[in-house]
Amino acid sequence: MEVKIFTKILRPKIGFLPKSDTATDHGLEGEINLWLATQPNIKIENITQSQSGGSFQPSTIVVSIWYK
Repeated sequence: MEVKIFTKILRPKIGFLPKSDTATDHGLEGEINLWLATQPNIKIENITQSQSGGSFQPSTIVVSIWYK
């Protein structure tokens, strides 16, 4: 079993209140999809996602893909 870990720091918008309800992953989904497209012979066993930070600190998102 192997694991590929993707990490992205999500910079908060300037100001106290958000300007829109649209969330963005700052390109994380595209990065994951590109990696998956270059790995045609793997079998995904598990995917986990976690997030830390927020409020007054930037959020950090971590996606782990466990595969064979």
